Amino acid sequence: MGHAGIPAWANHYLSLMRMPLFFFMSGYCFKEIYLASFEGKKWLRKRIKGIYWPYVKWGIFFVLMHNVFLYFHIYSETFEFNGKAIHYYSLQETLLRLVYVVTMYGTERLLGGFWFLKALFWGSIIFYVTRKLLSNTYYGVLMLLVTCLATSFFHLSIPFLKIGSLDLFAAFFIMTGHIFRRTTIGSQNLAENLISKWWLMIVFVIIIGIGSVYWPTSMLQYKWYHVIPYSITAIMGTIVLFSIGNWINHWNMSSNQVLTSGLFSKIRTFLVYTGGYTFNVLAWHFLSFKIVSFIIIALYGLNVDRLGDFPGMSEYADQGWWVLYLIAGVAIPISGTYIYHSLISKKQ
Repeated sequence: MGHAGIPAWANHYLSLMRMPLFFFMSGYCFKEIYLASFEGKKWLRKRIKGIYWPYVKWGIFFVLMHNVFLYFHIYSETFEFNGKAIHYYSLQETLLRLVYVVTMYGTERLLGGFWFLKALFWGSIIFYVTRKLLSNTYYGVLMLLVTCLATSFFHLSIPFLKIGSLDLFAAFFIMTGHIFRRTTIGSQNLAENLISKWWLMIVFVIIIGIGSVYWPTSMLQYKWYHVIPYSITAIMGTIVLFSIGNWINHWNMSSNQVLTSGLFSKIRTFLVYTGGYTFNVLAWHFLSFKIVSFIIIALYGLNVDRLGDFPGMSEYADQGWWVLYLIAGVAIPISGTYIYHSLISKKQ
């Protein structure tokens, strides 16, 4: 929704929670058994296979396709994004870009969301090392927050790999999710206990709304003075989304008159399947947007160079086309994934 061009006020609201949610969930799902040496190696292999390899695999593909995309106007030589225009790569530039991908230094514009994979990969490792060194998770989360603040304030990072404040912030949210899973109140963990308090969810929603007006930011735009308030609203927003998910999961128990159990089951299955393949959406949604942009160009008789507008054609998204961008950005990657798995299962 954020990339599709939703209204600015809604984007500011979602930006205060949407990316920390994924880091939080990574820590929430972390198993204590991985702290053992043998299991730790298994955990690291899973991180490499599940995060680093998709980054490299799709990064290489999109680098090799760069000039092809430019030829077919999917990239534009005239449209600038963040002050940078696209041009054809020479062989030397292509090789350099491949090195960037392998080292996670950076990747192609159509994989702009892959900054998340880099932050998740290094943030996970930072979290794991911190968790191994400090058995007290509260000291660990405090140390990560302070280090994030310091590196943001002084603009510090490891040269070339660019491991810095963003990765430490990711590690902070991973540690926060881990703490929420470990902390119990009665027979429930902390997150499960909070989501049952509807009045508290309303308070969180209001505070996030205030934050979206007075300290709007995101994980790619925050300054050092945003770190503390952003941390608060991000955690609140994550708990609210927990609550919404819990409500959806149990909604049909009291709403059989609205949806049949079969239809509800299909909707739930779709949501679970989509959640299981978010990396696929991350990899392909910007390219999927181009289909919507092409439709707009055809309908309004625009120059084909507008196909290179990134992430979409903003003035048309503002007119409501963001809904179609959203549908295409999710439905096309998920449908492609489903078809691919169906073909593979038939071959087997």
